[in-house]
Amino acid sequence: RMTVRKALKLLEDEGILKSIRGSGTYVECLPRDGNAIFLGEQNDILSLTMQIRQKGMNSSRVVLSMQRVKAEGDVKDAFPNEDRVYEIVRMALMNDTPYAMQKHYLPCSLFSDAERFDFQHDSLYAYMQDRGYRPQTMTSYLRIAPLPDEYAAIMKVPRKKKFLLFDYYGYSDQHELVEYTISYHHPQYTKFKFVTNIYLGE
Repeated sequence: RMTVRKALKLLEDEGILKSIRGSGTYVECLPRDGNAIFLGEQNDILSLTMQIRQKGMNSSRVVLSMQRVKAEGDVKDAFPNEDRVYEIVRMALMNDTPYAMQKHYLPCSLFSDAERFDFQHDSLYAYMQDRGYRPQTMTSYLRIAPLPDEYAAIMKVPRKKKFLLFDYYGYSDQHELVEYTISYHHPQYTKFKFVTNIYLGE
């Protein structure tokens, strides 16, 4: 019962269900699954903008911050030989609806002039390709985590709302890590698939 109550409460928070005291719980709206971005179905490494456009929707971005920062924590683990990295924080929108919050990290040793580029209107991967370091292979990890409080109001969601959190590691054709991205995706508009091999024994 506790699991069912929790599930119903989460669906109410999503605006999918509506509970009326003394009457019951009703479907307020259906999830817009037909507009969901299907992450992981492409063989090519496509930007989030291209994935949104392939669904026939308009894509736009808002750059919230762009700065050189000291490589610390997970970023330092990703780029152990870098003292400084570029941190680019962007919000992705589809049809003017906030969809994803992304924090991109690029090594300053490879991208020394990133602050001169307009990452709100132009492609991050186009810039990386111009510098000869566009990712050719990608490793990603998925977990579920609350959206940081500082982004909740911007994304127009309740505080502590759970998002699909992807960690992306992009490698050049020389197997050099050139991008580390933390990407929070709105679960209402996201689908993903994975393949696993399970050994059942003899």
